Amino acid sequence: MRRSIDQLRERGQSVSLVELAQELLAISAPPDPALARSVVSLTLGRPAASLPERLDASDLRPGFESAVAALRLDAADYVIVDLETTGLAVQGAAILEIGAVRISGLKLVERFETLVRPPGKVPPAIVRLTGIHDAMVAEAPTARQAVRRFRSWLDRTPNAPFVAHNAGFDYGFTVRAFEQCGFDPYPVTVLCTRMLSRRLLPELGRYNLDHVCAHFGISNRARHRALGDAVATAHVWIELVEIAVARWGLRTVGDLIDMQRRPPKRRKRRRRTVR
Repeated sequence: MRRSIDQLRERGQSVSLVELAQELLAISAPPDPALARSVVSLTLGRPAASLPERLDASDLRPGFESAVAALRLDAADYVIVDLETTGLAVQGAAILEIGAVRISGLKLVERFETLVRPPGKVPPAIVRLTGIHDAMVAEAPTARQAVRRFRSWLDRTPNAPFVAHNAGFDYGFTVRAFEQCGFDPYPVTVLCTRMLSRRLLPELGRYNLDHVCAHFGISNRARHRALGDAVATAHVWIELVEIAVARWGLRTVGDLIDMQRRPPKRRKRRRRTVR
């Protein structure tokens, strides 16, 4: 569905609800108009009654994207998030620490930080990586308490894009935590500093957080702690937005969303000369 919508948007032409639904469902015959309206409504996350009979390219975004797509990159609000967890698997690991920064007008305006008491002991490998041990989290908020505070903090800017380095990891754990605590879904635009670094800085070659920070001269004295990494990622984000505007001519959040979806350019390997 995402690929179909992106292809239709790239054409820059308007499309009827029936044509769009037919494309999304990958069927040969046009669907019933009422069914088409329902399918498009569910796909874009917009009320069926609000959909016009024909959609322009700018309309072909999910509701949460359309809420921010037209905003200027240097004026929008963003939330930069980093999580420390007890493992890598969303289904089996737990959140150990949450760090987040709110950016407005490309300035860091607010921070959020909390340890989270996991259901079991902190694995030794995670202790070595983060320095977070069992005694540190013994009196920390439970997952439900910490996640409730975090969700309240996020809801103060409900449409702000969710930004992280390797954002699929942090967003996946966040959504899973909200589901486990019985909170409403959290559909927002997700932007990844790692993916965007590859597209905006194809010459860089390596895109882990340490290397990208070093490229920009950003120091991180609290590496592998949630707030330390969130603050470092926030500074990376500001640098990337400025590059997107100055070097690539991007202007809006929608422009950056589209840039993130482009395949990254492959670096040309230098041929070795045999002597």
